[in-house]
Amino acid sequence: MNYKQSIAYLENLQQFGIQLGLERVIRLLELMGNPHKGLKYIHVAGTNGKGSTVAFLASILKHSGYSVGVYTSPHLIRFNERITIHNESFLAEQISDEDVVRLTEQIAGYIEASCLQVTYFEATTALAFAYFAEKQPDFVILEVGLGGRLDATNVIIPQVSIITNISLEHTAVLGNTVEEIAIEKAGIIKQGVAVVCGVMDEKAMSAIKDIVKERNALFFAVTHTDSQVSASAEYRQICPYKLSDIHLSLLGYHQLQNAACAVLAAEVLEKQGVKIDHDQIPYALAHTHWPGRLQIIGQKPLTVVDGAHNTAGARALRQAIDECFEYANLILVLGILDDKDQTAMMRELIANNQRLKLLILTKPETSRAFPPDKLLKEADKYHVPAMVCEDVPAAMTQAAKTAADTDMICLAGSLYVVAEVLLMVQQL
Repeated sequence: MNYKQSIAYLENLQQFGIQLGLERVIRLLELMGNPHKGLKYIHVAGTNGKGSTVAFLASILKHSGYSVGVYTSPHLIRFNERITIHNESFLAEQISDEDVVRLTEQIAGYIEASCLQVTYFEATTALAFAYFAEKQPDFVILEVGLGGRLDATNVIIPQVSIITNISLEHTAVLGNTVEEIAIEKAGIIKQGVAVVCGVMDEKAMSAIKDIVKERNALFFAVTHTDSQVSASAEYRQICPYKLSDIHLSLLGYHQLQNAACAVLAAEVLEKQGVKIDHDQIPYALAHTHWPGRLQIIGQKPLTVVDGAHNTAGARALRQAIDECFEYANLILVLGILDDKDQTAMMRELIANNQRLKLLILTKPETSRAFPPDKLLKEADKYHVPAMVCEDVPAAMTQAAKTAADTDMICLAGSLYVVAEVLLMVQQL
């Protein structure tokens, strides 16, 4: 195999769809010699904010002198983004193309010899475990793919588990209420293992506490964060930590909650004997990089991309648009997937938006995209100026034509939109 063939092999496993359950991944890992055993893990679940919390915590640990393996999903542009090592260098070191090829060949051999029908996420999770087993970082932070209890990452015993928040999503597989979804997310909680919780919904929190009590786990909760939003040219926000102010590189009130989860998790690790350099925490949080989340990619007009892909994400994006940026009028580009609550997302982003100059509805490059003409019908309810562009490049062109230098362009609705935009920016 070469790199392209390896990625194609993994992507071909998507034919098996999403199949929650641990039997297949456990069997595959057994065939591989159980590479997931023997490392120190932090396990992160939640509806939104998982990736940002992972990035904040990885930065804190890195700036305390540790090497940190990180496994996240999905990737934006290249598969290698999913599996990284954070150490002394400023940027994370992604798994190399050569290692992707070598480990994919090994996994393919085990799959074919055993006739296992392994899913894409199960195979990539096994690949990540094998890579980290070779690199032996001090810690590995794993982001849950879907749910928690039956997610392929849930084969480890972590040092600490983190649950960022809970809201309705993937109800067909996780449950129809926040309580049911919370139970699935809380499936990562292990007997006697500390839990850091950033959940704000009371019903979800109650369900999680029941599982914490049942499993005799130590419980730590982020109760609230106070926000002061900066309107400087750098568009940074500050939040209180101990006696000093911290500038967060990631924008939005929700990032204060995610940062608080990461700091609290670091303090829990410290109680376990892990040395945390508290003097470095402000620097670590100020230099956390997590692309595609309220990421500024241009000025005059101010241009921002955000991976808001569900109702909670749309709500957080709207709050950030209203509070974090200075601009005259907004040009909003939206491309939403067909398995999301399009009606609720549109309501969060459009209702009573007095500065909305133009809504551009588009279709990201995926078979899962919701038809933009149907989104247009939903937009008509709000009597806002709206139009359809058939693809993301056309939508970007139209937004640029419409925006004045003092306006803001925001492109959002799914990570597929973000990925296309970032790829186009790279190629300029």
